[in-house]
Amino acid sequence: MQIKHFEPGEVVFETDSPSDCAYLVEEGKFEVSKALNGKKMVIGILSEKDIFGEMGLIDGQPRSATITALEKSTVSVITQECFNSIERTNPEALVPLLRVLSARIRSSYKLEI
Repeated sequence: MQIKHFEPGEVVFETDSPSDCAYLVEEGKFEVSKALNGKKMVIGILSEKDIFGEMGLIDGQPRSATITALEKSTVSVITQECFNSIERTNPEALVPLLRVLSARIRSSYKLEI
């Protein structure tokens, strides 16, 4: 896996940009935000061992939020090729990813109420 470094305030990706990889936070913090009625709404903060960008690896749809580094941060990049390889050779390794997705879906339902 490739390693990437981000400086505070650096945008990793923006809402609606193409999805071609996911990121595993090795160190640092990231803000997850979305524009709502022209205003930035912070959805969450991600830190070590969190993953983001994973939905695009599964469904190929554009990014659903903007991710911005809050401090000096390091991530491992999970490419589509890497994801497909895991899916073929070690599918049980995807269970933690499915748990993350499930938790995020449940959380989004709470935001709508």
